[in-house]
Amino acid sequence: MDRVMESLNEFGDKPVILKDYVKSRKHEWNEACYIPSASDRKVVEKVLNRFLDLQGQEVNEGFVFREYVEFQPLATHSKSGMPLTKEFRLFFIDGTLLHALEYWEEGDYGGIKPPLNLFDDFVKQVNSRFFTMDVAQHTNGEWMIVELGDAQVAGLPENADAMKFYESLSETAVNIRGE
Repeated sequence: MDRVMESLNEFGDKPVILKDYVKSRKHEWNEACYIPSASDRKVVEKVLNRFLDLQGQEVNEGFVFREYVEFQPLATHSKSGMPLTKEFRLFFIDGTLLHALEYWEEGDYGGIKPPLNLFDDFVKQVNSRFFTMDVAQHTNGEWMIVELGDAQVAGLPENADAMKFYESLSETAVNIRGE
């Protein structure tokens, strides 16, 4: 715990999110993901221990603590109580946008869409053939990349049309290879 608390010093009293290198326990928001103050050792230890209990042997590569950022609110998750935000999952293959999907199935996005060209320069720097980029709108209106992920293990949002997604993935892969 001393090493964990030392690594959290840079956050001061700010809230943080806990995850491993691949997955979070976001659906256990208050017990295994969200830490209201990075300096509160008792809460950090409680959340970390619960995260470990739930992840078991599935902890991937270690822990990641990320500053909690307030994004445009969408709704409160009906099962976990987690605050949902206007977040989108973007799928890319060979630098080409495949799909931009609303991340959450609950709540009304009000027709909002991320300005996809805002991320073009960043996308060119990603050294991966198939990746996801989760983006959200900050409360001040600016858009932010929340995280990048390996699209091979990233889930499709529940409201996504899986058949349409995989058909377009197949078509795009064929077009990129020139077959």
